[in-house]
Amino acid sequence: MSAEQAAAWHAVVAASIGHDLPGESAPTPEQVHARLTTAAPDGRRLFWLAAEDDGAVVGVAGLRLFTEQGRDHLAELELHVHPDRRRRGVGSHLLTTAIFAVQVERRRGLLTSAVADGPGDAFCAARGFLRHLTLSHVLLDLAGADDSAADASHPGYERIAEIESVNAEDDARVLAVNRRLGFLPYRRTHEYRLDVTP
Repeated sequence: MSAEQAAAWHAVVAASIGHDLPGESAPTPEQVHARLTTAAPDGRRLFWLAAEDDGAVVGVAGLRLFTEQGRDHLAELELHVHPDRRRRGVGSHLLTTAIFAVQVERRRGLLTSAVADGPGDAFCAARGFLRHLTLSHVLLDLAGADDSAADASHPGYERIAEIESVNAEDDARVLAVNRRLGFLPYRRTHEYRLDVTP
């Protein structure tokens, strides 16, 4: 992918995230360029840019084709449409193109994620994706936190970065513990799957 195409991709992603997740930082142009030009360790990638007649890129889609054993029947989709160009068929066209590629690659399932109650959530539901997981994201304000204990050794404990739960009761307990620790819920994300077997 050329530097110009990567810059156009970044512009669409930044506009999409800025619209759908106000206050959340979009990836930098350098981060986007690196992701688009560096080989994925666990799969191959395909990319599409949707442009208007004047050449302006208004939508982007990326597909990760997993190659690791046990996941090599799956692909993962990232799709963004510039907010000013939504509801004109751009996203549907990109999705149709990606699904065709998934079928050509003989994959059975297409995974994607969308912010709960956002435009991507409605887009997925309207196109037959089935929700199979909801992730609750939390943040901890570190501005005034004393993090000196984080570097100390705690025998018998292992520091972890992510906790997954599989039911609402577990979610409620995890969120309650997070609240006591000062974490605040800030976003929920739905994980979707689409059966693309021809």
